[in-house]
Amino acid sequence: MSIAVPECKNILRKVGLKSTMTRIAVLQALWEHDKPVSHSDLVQSLQHVGDQATIYRNLISFVDKGLARVASTAAGIVRYELVREGEESHEVHPHFVCQTCGVVTCLPKSTVTTTVDPVWRERLHKSKLQFVGLCTQCEA
Repeated sequence: MSIAVPECKNILRKVGLKSTMTRIAVLQALWEHDKPVSHSDLVQSLQHVGDQATIYRNLISFVDKGLARVASTAAGIVRYELVREGEESHEVHPHFVCQTCGVVTCLPKSTVTTTVDPVWRERLHKSKLQFVGLCTQCEA
């Protein structure tokens, strides 16, 4: 699923960011991925658009503005995912991390059920839930 340039510009404008070619490309790349991606993954796919420092600065801006979040820091590699409209950035979003290849996969919310005491719910700003094991490819 892709997102058109005018829609990207609208999203960027809503959060107070100027629409640059690199920002639009990073937003489109995050939109198209169905799993969290690392900075180096984006650099490889967007090398025609910007250098690694510019792509990194845009990822940080997206996180600061709530457009993206850090989904995983497994094995010391930061992986980012888009925060879709209507999602809260602190919403529990479970992930599976392969301990061999490092691939991070989003798990359906129905996979894990959690409840947060109402007193703590007001105090929580973020939460992360990761499961570590072997993916089907590494297990084979």
